[in-house]
Amino acid sequence: MKNRAILLGEDLASKLNSELIDDNVPKITSSTSESVWHLIGLVLLLIVILIAAYYTTKFVANAKFGQLRTSNFKLIDSYRIAPNKMLQIVKVANKYLVLAVSKDSVEFITELEEAEVMVRDTRSIEKQSFKKILEKIKEKNGSE
Repeated sequence: MKNRAILLGEDLASKLNSELIDDNVPKITSSTSESVWHLIGLVLLLIVILIAAYYTTKFVANAKFGQLRTSNFKLIDSYRIAPNKMLQIVKVANKYLVLAVSKDSVEFITELEEAEVMVRDTRSIEKQSFKKILEKIKEKNGSE
């Protein structure tokens, strides 16, 4: 039985050694064209993954935006008083609440009347393209 184990060990060693070239370097069985096709396949896979991530992110953002639009909660204003502490005015249903928000807690400060709260209309702000803003900056710098 011992002789048989030695023979099997020698067969295994010879099989492993037959797959090696000089200096224990494995044989290269693929050609350069196969390597190029593997590279092209990996690049295409990367492109597919990036496209899928883009559309997944877009879908999740639209779903979240729809949820916020129909929500009873709305952040009216926030003011940072320390690196990890903020005061926030939140509209919950028809009430305006002032909250102190920190890293570990949220505390109720007071309730405000609707007349005491100035709500900024963000829709009235004109959206400008980067090109228009850059042109304005160039005009200012050119006139000086």
